[in-house]
Amino acid sequence: MSKHELLDNVTHRRLRVHTIYGPNRGYDFNIARAFPSELPNLQREYPLFFVKNLESGHFEPTALLGFAEHENLYLTDSGWDAEHIPLTVQRQPFLIGFQDRLLEGIAQQVPVTHIDVEHPSVSVSEGIPIFLPQGGESPYLDRIHSILAAIYAGHEAARSLSQVLVGLELIESITINVEFENGTKHSLEGLYTVNDEKFRGLRANGLEALHSRGHLQDVYMMLASLLNVKRLVARKNRRLSDLRSAT
Repeated sequence: MSKHELLDNVTHRRLRVHTIYGPNRGYDFNIARAFPSELPNLQREYPLFFVKNLESGHFEPTALLGFAEHENLYLTDSGWDAEHIPLTVQRQPFLIGFQDRLLEGIAQQVPVTHIDVEHPSVSVSEGIPIFLPQGGESPYLDRIHSILAAIYAGHEAARSLSQVLVGLELIESITINVEFENGTKHSLEGLYTVNDEKFRGLRANGLEALHSRGHLQDVYMMLASLLNVKRLVARKNRRLSDLRSAT
């Protein structure tokens, strides 16, 4: 269960966050939302796909972390086994909320920081303090605010990427069928990618549409990342081998 609260230095003055990634600490999920600004780093280590947001209709970049719903193959007993960690993972247990405020006499919704007080990483005895003893923000919270600001900006960039790809009819659904060394098979559906053949066949005006909105590199990054599916399968095979050895 989650319980989101508007963060403040009175209600949450004693809270700390355990920042070591590990099993059963709230990071047991197999996909993580990603944003265009981080694709150059993420494509080196993760398979990247799109997932359709059923509310907005937009296609959102996503890093694939495992093959089953709660399987994160990048989690180990010693931490997160990758150099670059998606922003949506780094920001936990914090998230962006919105609050009505009067700005120059006009009611507007502004982004504010919320915290999931039920997240397994939140504690009053372990981890990094969120606030300083005098009530000021800790360096850790300053870093979280920077991450949330990048995510907030990333939403618009991701929306723009989705719009131009849909307009050029480059998005296609894909099913990932894999077989592991122990003979088990798994099929992943609900994922989308860029149609490589259509992309390579784009005329100058299509390429210019991508380039002018800053998304040409994003497409290359998404396509290059597909090589990491094999690496993810290798991670799964190592995990299965370790389980056999343990028994």
